[in-house]
Order: sequence, then structure tokens, then C-alpha cells
Amino acid sequence: LMRAFIGLPLLLIAYLSSHGCHGFAPTKSPLAMARSSNTLFSSESRADQSQQLPANLVNQHAFVTAIDILKRDMGIEPIPEEERPPLYAIGKLVAELPLELVSGVRLADCETLTLISGLKQSVIDATGMQSLDTIVAIRAGPDDSGGYGYVGDVSEANLSTTAEVYTQSINYAVQNKLPSIQLELNRLVPMMASPPE
Repeated sequence: LMRAFIGLPLLLIAYLSSHGCHGFAPTKSPLAMARSSNTLFSSESRADQSQQLPANLVNQHAFVTAIDILKRDMGIEPIPEEERPPLYAIGKLVAELPLELVSGVRLADCETLTLISGLKQSVIDATGMQSLDTIVAIRAGPDDSGGYGYVGDVSEANLSTTAEVYTQSINYAVQNKLPSIQLELNRLVPMMASPPE
């Protein structure tokens, strides 16, 4: 989860299956999270979600498939279909990554999208990023109009494109003497429906 020292409220966007959803509890306090976020609750059985997603949330099926591919590549057996949770939350998170830590992020091309496959502990401690997150946008520095000087969209992009945008954002930050780049991430969180009362 992301740290920036100012807590922002958790904005929930809920798309519910017929089971319904009864809540989402973050694992850290809002002050420890300190990031803007959106969360999508969805059912594994939902048909073509790509037309229903808020901006910069990746397709759930593509996300699950990418995680399965990475786990197989690591020699870990993915969760069998019949044992998967009925709901997932896709969280949209923003992390400020200091330039001195940019080499601590390892990416993997997982066919359907690029995942973070490894992080140095210093990156985890500074940003709250996690392995299996996916980067959807990379930004650097303010420009004269109050926006960002560099913005790269890498939502569901391959490894080559993601690495190129990552490098360009770092180069922009170095050239403009900026202390960090900003990564917008998606995180897949398995959810369990509450039993009926």
C-alpha cells in the first residue's frame, strides 16, 4: 500500500455479483496507505468487463491469467478454478517512487499484461508496492500548466513498452532534477462473500 504521509479517503466503486459484497478492509491504516485509490469489486463470472471498467483499471480476467502465468514460471501451482474466490477487488493505487530506488523494481511479461515480479525491501518500505501489482501509468514532474511534464500510459502493455516508458520517466525526472516518479498501479485482491444471514 502506498505511503506519501497524507491520508486520503478510500474511494470505493462497487460492481457486485449476485452474492453481493459486504465490505473491504485495508490491511493498513489510512495514514499508512496515504494514496488515492479506487476499488472495483467484480465476480469471476462477469462477461466482458473491459467495457465497464473505470479509467485505468485492467481487465480482471487478464489480471488473473497474468498472475497464473507468473506463478507457473516461478514453479508455483496456480489456484484451481473451482477453488478461486467468487469476487475480486481491483484497487487503483498511486506510489511516489524515489529515483534512488528505481532499480529495485523487477517486471515480468505475463502475456496478458506486465506484472511486478519482485521488489527490493527498500521499495516496499518506501512505497507499499507489492509483487503481482501491475503498472498502468507512469508520470513525472509538474509542468508549467500544473499537470505532469511526462505521462506514459502502460495499462495492459507488454514488458518492452512498460520498460521503455519507465526509463523515459526516469530520464525526464533526472533531466528536470525531480526527486521521484509516480507509478499508478492496479492490485488484484481476492474477496470472499459473506455467508447469508
